[in-house]
Amino acid sequence: MSLKTKVTKLNRIGKTLEKRLSTLGIETVGDLLFYFPFRYEDYSEILNISNLQAGQEVTIKAKIELINSKRSYRSKKIITEALISDDTERLRVVWFGQPFIAKTLHVGDEMFFSGKIKSDMFGLQMTGPSFEKVKKETMHTARIVPIYSLTAGVTQKQIRFLVSQVIHQIDEIEEWLPDDVRDVADVMELKEAIRAIHFPENQDEINHAEKRLKFDELFILQLRAEMLRQSIKVSKAPKIKFGEKSIQDFVLSLPFELTKDQKVASWEIIQDLEKGVPMNRLLEGDVGSGKTVVAAMATLDTVLNNYQVAIMAPTEILAKQHYESFTSLLSGHDIKICLLTRSMRFINKDKEINRDKIEMDGDNKEKDILSLKQLSDKIMNGEVNVIIGTHALLSDKIKFKDLALVIVDEQHRFGVEQRASLIRGQTQTEADSCGNNDVDVGDKVELLYEDLTYRIRKCLFAVRKNLGLGHKEILYQNALEAEFKKEKLVFEKEKTMSVMYDGKKIGVYRPDFVVEDKIIIELKALKFIGKNEKTQVWTYLKGSNYKLALLANFSPSDVEIERIVYDEARENKKSALSQRKSALVPHFLSMTATPIPRSFALTIYGDLDLSIIKQMPKDRKVIKTRFVDDHNRQKAYDFIREQVKQGRQVFVICPLIEQKEKDENEIEIINYNFTGSQEKKSVLVEFEKLSKQIFPDLKVDYLHGKMPAQGGSASGGKRSKDSVMNDFKDGKIDILVSTSVVEVGVNIPNASVMMIEGAENFGLAQLHQFRGRVGRSSYQSYCFLFTTKSSVKSKERLEFFEKTSDGFALAEYDLEVRGPGAVYGVAQSGMMNLKIATMQDKEIIKLARDVARGMDFQKYPSLKKKVGEWEKSVHLE
Repeated sequence: MSLKTKVTKLNRIGKTLEKRLSTLGIETVGDLLFYFPFRYEDYSEILNISNLQAGQEVTIKAKIELINSKRSYRSKKIITEALISDDTERLRVVWFGQPFIAKTLHVGDEMFFSGKIKSDMFGLQMTGPSFEKVKKETMHTARIVPIYSLTAGVTQKQIRFLVSQVIHQIDEIEEWLPDDVRDVADVMELKEAIRAIHFPENQDEINHAEKRLKFDELFILQLRAEMLRQSIKVSKAPKIKFGEKSIQDFVLSLPFELTKDQKVASWEIIQDLEKGVPMNRLLEGDVGSGKTVVAAMATLDTVLNNYQVAIMAPTEILAKQHYESFTSLLSGHDIKICLLTRSMRFINKDKEINRDKIEMDGDNKEKDILSLKQLSDKIMNGEVNVIIGTHALLSDKIKFKDLALVIVDEQHRFGVEQRASLIRGQTQTEADSCGNNDVDVGDKVELLYEDLTYRIRKCLFAVRKNLGLGHKEILYQNALEAEFKKEKLVFEKEKTMSVMYDGKKIGVYRPDFVVEDKIIIELKALKFIGKNEKTQVWTYLKGSNYKLALLANFSPSDVEIERIVYDEARENKKSALSQRKSALVPHFLSMTATPIPRSFALTIYGDLDLSIIKQMPKDRKVIKTRFVDDHNRQKAYDFIREQVKQGRQVFVICPLIEQKEKDENEIEIINYNFTGSQEKKSVLVEFEKLSKQIFPDLKVDYLHGKMPAQGGSASGGKRSKDSVMNDFKDGKIDILVSTSVVEVGVNIPNASVMMIEGAENFGLAQLHQFRGRVGRSSYQSYCFLFTTKSSVKSKERLEFFEKTSDGFALAEYDLEVRGPGAVYGVAQSGMMNLKIATMQDKEIIKLARDVARGMDFQKYPSLKKKVGEWEKSVHLE
């Protein structure tokens, strides 16, 4: 037997149990040993029956005096009752629906019974206990008993029995931590940790075992980040000399005083820029904390040293917002700033471009609108100092003359490899970065089947939004088929494909879908995607003519999408790219308004240094948040009307764009969870109601992600997002009904009310972003939360949000309740592959980071090898 031995070789495993274990990711002896308990029940203390009390979970050593089974009169279930006794007292024991027990246990047997003590009218009794014959080594009783996550048809006893068969194989487990590293981390040997996690002698052993296994998972993530950090630090970066007088003048010219946090963050960045190695820093700031002015200082310092700055945002709305902010903040200097997105290309060269001129008309007559070649030429010859845009900046058509600083907004939308590509000056990347429907992908990037992947992801997210979570796989398959048809994608369902090995057909594989004869789609509805699911899909790719598969798992918390690539030539390409280094690489500054707990940031962005802005500007008032019951809705409307009378403006957020009607020829995928008045609110329906019934005398408009970004002929005559936002900024709209497209980057100082419909559909971090769209001036602002369904958990979350204005406290709470995948969408970071560590393990996260920092990989090549093996096992791109 070895760690690679199939579990089918073990005792008591047939084909049915084999399939059930496979759903848990258990296929080999090694999988079984690394399938960890999630909690324990301490039955190690053996009590006398006379000392028992209701509510205790205990072990009793007793003999069976009587045992029999009978059928319940009401439920018709089999009830097995036993009378047991020790030297002190007798006790009733009851099992429900387990008729075999009466045949297993016999009068006179001396047994250990472990379970919970309850009380009824007849006195104390033990209900549904585990039992074992009295012996020296027990497995289910009279000890600390491990409790594992299960699937239907698998029991705790089965898992423990199987682990007991293979626990001796721990001697085969390789210790991958060098002795001195293990000493510094103060962790036990790996094989001893595996034994103790399954069969601990005491709580102290559990603690030490958990520390070692958690450390291993987090240490690999930190080692990977450290390898990336070191690969960057060996490069050279432009030295940006600190223009102290210019920066002081800039700060004094501001109409507000910088907070202490802003000053500290600015100084950290300026010091990094002066070094000859590339800065790699994450700037975190709560909504409205003033990150932009800090970035503007770094930009000014860089441009005054005759270098270029690139600023990249995930959406056109946010890119344009940055263009306006930086143009305003740097207006006192002769700095040329350009905006480059899929639909907007211009420069502030004449300092007279205003919002009206930015609008592109159908004939493209605006003289400041440049062709892509014109603008790229100006960037390449250095005529433009600051380039602001979307993913269009990644186009291979854009070349910089002297790029010294890259600023990326909303960091959590970009993967590690994409960040590395930006820092190295690479314009071609295969990082999967499209996280939601409103992300603008800009000009075409060399991402394998990028456009098609984007359309497929759009369909998957539509299924998640409309169907919800917690359904069977077949429902998701049918719903996705319906979305593919709407998107007019050409696809084959359950196409039969030959699986080849050594040039011979060894079987067939039927994926859920093959789209456009290019991409395999495999659907799952599991708690999490494990190593085996990914390996299986990768193996199918290897034996086929396809190079890309999307593994989509509709877990209980969210839809998780894994890109799995098989391309022999691609490895050579990546290797060549990783070795390509320019003489100077730009500094990298990432900004996010999504508060990320420090422990989480240190894990997922371990390659970055961290600056945090928590303080808010002095004149900023706390936004008053209220959870509003439906019967108080009219009062909220009356309050909104009063705010508009005072000259203020209002946001109304809805989770859907439009309410879909049931079609006889179409699968019903909308109203599984909501019916009647409980349907999710939609933008178009809410717009009709508010504009015609509630506020017919006010100016109401709507905005959503499917609207074209710009007007003109390219939009087909449809109203554009840009025109609506401009009207709202200019005060031509009183109430704007919108989807989450306004989540980030929209700055309307005059808006004082944020009304969120279906608030339970959004995470706390997202709700906090919505709330941050108001309260951006000296006016008192308000946030109203409405729900379309009520559950204890959602109500608890919203009540916590109502009383908490600190975005970092909200992020900690959301991370604990929903997990990193649901909150930040971090499948590609490796976070989703953690089996035992969590973001609450702050001390171990810090320990792993401290031990990994400055690691000498030449001294410990085995650590570098381990990271490579781990990356392959989880198929990180």
